[in-house]
Amino acid sequence: MAEPSFDAATASATRKNKADPGWKYCHSLVEGDTNTIVCNFCGKITKGGITRAKQHLIGKSGNVAACKKTPPNVVEELKEYMATKKSGTTYSTSGSGNMANIRNFEFGELIGCDGSEEDEFADSCNAAASAKTKCGTKKGPMDKFCKNPENAINRRKMEMLRKMNIRESVDKNEVLKVHQHIARFWYQAGLSFNLIKLKSFENMVAAIGQYGPHLPIPSYHDIRVPLLKTEVEYTENLMKGHREQWVKYGCTIMSDAWTDRKQRYIINFLINSQAGTMFLKSVDGSDFVKTSEKLFELLDAIVEEVGEENVVQVVTDNGSNYVLAGKLLEEKRKHIYWTPCAAHCIDLMLEDIGKLPLIRKTIRRAINLVGFIYAHSSTLSLLRNFTNKRELVRHAITRFATSYLTLERLHKEKANIRKMFTSDEWTLNKLSMEPKGKEAAKVVLMPSFWNSVVYTLKVMAPLVKVIRLVDGEKKPAMGYIYEAMDKAKETIIKSFNSNESKYKDVFAIIDKRWNCQLYRPLHAAAHFLNPEFFYDNTDLEFDFEFTNGLFECIKKLIPQFDVQQKILTELHLYKIGAEHFGSDFAMAQRKSHSPTYWWRMFGSQTPNLQKLAIKNFEFDLQCFRM
Repeated sequence: MAEPSFDAATASATRKNKADPGWKYCHSLVEGDTNTIVCNFCGKITKGGITRAKQHLIGKSGNVAACKKTPPNVVEELKEYMATKKSGTTYSTSGSGNMANIRNFEFGELIGCDGSEEDEFADSCNAAASAKTKCGTKKGPMDKFCKNPENAINRRKMEMLRKMNIRESVDKNEVLKVHQHIARFWYQAGLSFNLIKLKSFENMVAAIGQYGPHLPIPSYHDIRVPLLKTEVEYTENLMKGHREQWVKYGCTIMSDAWTDRKQRYIINFLINSQAGTMFLKSVDGSDFVKTSEKLFELLDAIVEEVGEENVVQVVTDNGSNYVLAGKLLEEKRKHIYWTPCAAHCIDLMLEDIGKLPLIRKTIRRAINLVGFIYAHSSTLSLLRNFTNKRELVRHAITRFATSYLTLERLHKEKANIRKMFTSDEWTLNKLSMEPKGKEAAKVVLMPSFWNSVVYTLKVMAPLVKVIRLVDGEKKPAMGYIYEAMDKAKETIIKSFNSNESKYKDVFAIIDKRWNCQLYRPLHAAAHFLNPEFFYDNTDLEFDFEFTNGLFECIKKLIPQFDVQQKILTELHLYKIGAEHFGSDFAMAQRKSHSPTYWWRMFGSQTPNLQKLAIKNFEFDLQCFRM
């Protein structure tokens, strides 16, 4: 079978070129490259093939500088070769005169077929035709077996690389075109840029690519009716795993109340479990939201739908109507807890703290100052010039957390804001002469205002951190709320150097909200069963608040008496750190992993206590994502 014409042409050109006597006195700069050549006598590098190198060796003027070190006999030899080449006769490298059609059997080519750059170009274009025309000789059937394999392999690799580069260049342009179409759709539809990160979008693009060209787009009816029904069925199938976890470890029912544009009071119900959080249903509560009995009936119906035996707690906000509904639910469902939203409780703490005279005055002044700056384009432009475009307003998960963040930003930009209100630009601004402008400048230059800002930040900052904990999704907050509140109070004490007069009123507000709303036996039990805290505090097992909360949880969540007794027996092993609980693995991972993970890994020898512990940890403490 004949070789491809490309390989034959390239191989022919290179082999014949190497037969030129000029190669005895020069060599390629790079192996396989016959275009860039180095003179053996003077070391000069020439480009243009062996012909230009020979012109350099013999000192032919015009195209290249002459070599001054070439011996006379070499010059004569090369001139003779070039003359015979021009006359059309064949040159012999052995010096025995002209010999017609001497074949180089090593390379399977005719030595007399080499020559100038014109020959190389001709061979590259059509090696077979060139050999037949110039030498009058056809290749024999064995010639293809006499080629240098390394040269052939290198040329094939170079050709494949060239084709790949072309393909990559073409592909890159095509990819850019497709991406531009996707981006145009994104912009026209007004979609959030974050949606590009969705796994479903990645799956969609892959599916379109696998289908290939001529994919018909779905119609308006398709995407509105049949495809929607199919997706609902698909989603319901996904939820089967969630329902299985409800049965195994229990779940939390969470309510999410909000008001839509039509002023309807919509209550969303979500279920949180080991498998994550899933949406259950929405209810229009506009007609009965103010009635506790009706809310109780609604919550009771949701519990019935999920299954009473699967529900550990129901979480709602702290409104008086929900509080009463929760108590009614606990009276009917003896093995279910009603728990107020932790984030809402802490936000109410901040709200009550914000009513203290000094803090209320500070927040009001800060809001008026920021409002004045943002109400006028000239002052806003000045602010951005002095703060390097950093804003003063930052929205947070709750209204009072937003006030805190605004105060925090004001304090960070204190120096720049003062410079702004003492600058020439502000003095020349007509707003500086108006009453509101004078009041804003007065507040900014008032030392007592900034002292009050610092005081307010010291009080509110630790509580905002607790809100971030219970609102976060990195880890369930159930086993950490006690520790978080204790650390918040400790931080406040340290920030005022234990001067009780400065935080006495604040602690009274925190304790009142904690005792009447936020404290729950579930929180105490979760803290007791959290290995990160239990093994660091040897007195925890003697603390009545925590042990009582744990015992209440056992009685309420585990109705079977025999299982209760097993849990109490297994609890002793946990307390003394026996068996797996005291292993090197368990001790090393008490703080580095979540309590749920730790109990799954090391609680197998106490299966009943293990199940209770996992039930306590994997739940949210909030009624909604604010």
